[in-house]
Amino acid sequence: MSTKRTGPQGLAKSSKRRKVANEDSVAVEQETIELPEDVDPEDELGQLYALHSGYLKSTKESPKLLYAIVHECDRQLRNSKTLLPPKFHKVYAEALSMLSVFAKKKKSRSTPVASGEQSATSSADSPEDFLLASIERAQIGLEAYPKSIDILVVRCETYLALVELKLKNSAKSKNVEGCVSAIQNATKDYDVALKLLTELQRKFTEDGKKDKEDAKGDVDATEITPEHLVKILRRLSKVLETTLESDFIAERFPDLYTCNEDRWTAELHNAPEDKFLHRGLGEFYLARAYPYVATVESQFEEDNSDSDDEELNRQPSNIALEQAKQFLSKSLKHLYAAESEEDDGAFLAVIAEAQISLANLESEEDKQNKLYAEAIKRLLKAQELGAGDFTDMINELQNA
Repeated sequence: MSTKRTGPQGLAKSSKRRKVANEDSVAVEQETIELPEDVDPEDELGQLYALHSGYLKSTKESPKLLYAIVHECDRQLRNSKTLLPPKFHKVYAEALSMLSVFAKKKKSRSTPVASGEQSATSSADSPEDFLLASIERAQIGLEAYPKSIDILVVRCETYLALVELKLKNSAKSKNVEGCVSAIQNATKDYDVALKLLTELQRKFTEDGKKDKEDAKGDVDATEITPEHLVKILRRLSKVLETTLESDFIAERFPDLYTCNEDRWTAELHNAPEDKFLHRGLGEFYLARAYPYVATVESQFEEDNSDSDDEELNRQPSNIALEQAKQFLSKSLKHLYAAESEEDDGAFLAVIAEAQISLANLESEEDKQNKLYAEAIKRLLKAQELGAGDFTDMINELQNA
């Protein structure tokens, strides 16, 4: 086990040196982060949190401060004779997860990972090592604080990062089977975090009788907001949209998609006019339609072949056709609800994509032409806004 330090042996020591030099910063391997004036130089946890906050506000171009944060977490964990607070475990797990980004750029260096309850200094040569170390650290924190919303959210996002990494490496291979358990774990953490946050908010507002301290109870105080959870839900949707490319997952684990649909629906029930929520669900339905649209297109090609059994070719396409039209119609319902005058060109292109896909499946010429005309209008606007050159597509639709 490596014991090499890439940061100060203790933030308090570094702070004392800073005080003697009459400076207002802590130097870590030639990187300087300003600490707030109200940070007590004897408060190691306070300094750790300030450094973590400083990194989050930085350009995030170097991992040096993250290494120092992880080493300092490791030192405090070994030396502490009392139970460290939830925020400590959150910072520890989050720093490990963030280091995975830099491991992609340089995989040959020795790096710290969480291992057991007392050490996070080991060898990690890949982004996955860091992500797994982060999950392990979050798990240790949750064993002490099972209702910590912050730790749950960090672990949820780390599971999603792990899936994104696996999908990037083998998006269309059965090797993505390992993604399923990570997705399921991420959704569990999301659901628990949402339940706890809802409970916390209810306690804050219940008859105006609960003040902040009373409301905490055994639910850890958190800076996580409902908006943050919606962003996580959107990220989960993006992950599931990618897994739809894998027949292995899409066919064998359909509940992953229906449960995610239920989450969006529940969010919309609480905020039916929220355009961000409508857009998220609309884009998710559009992704759900893709496999069925592909099947229909494939079956249409087979129907035009010289097959002796036309009925065998036609029947599956009819089933897929209904599913594709159903999801595309649902998608457009929510995409229309999300539309506004301030939309960027990329979103207009998404709406046009859904309209064209549905029009291609329509048997009634009037409906088809109406959808094409609406798509052309949005593509022209999207092109004006710099979202791309859609000239060829527009010409093709106009001549359809």
